Amino acid sequence: MPRYAYKCDACLETFEVFHGMSEEHEVCGFCSSNNIYRVPQMVHFSTREVSKGDKVGDEVKRAIEENKAILKDEKKKRVEYKDGN
Repeated sequence: MPRYAYKCDACLETFEVFHGMSEEHEVCGFCSSNNIYRVPQMVHFSTREVSKGDKVGDEVKRAIEENKAILKDEKKKRVEYKDGN
């Protein structure tokens, strides 16, 4: 069930109620007033990167190879200290 936020004009409290999309809540959860309204809320959109048709395993292998190359370059740049570390 969706969660809706309501605000009471009598006591100025905001509260959340779970109910169906076609239902309305009519009474304040704090002061029992009938003078409430539903507070508009932002809709959450889930985004995810779309694969370019490659298999997941291929993408993982490619990422591993890229990281190996980065680590290899970093090891070449590493400056050794006089104590050998």
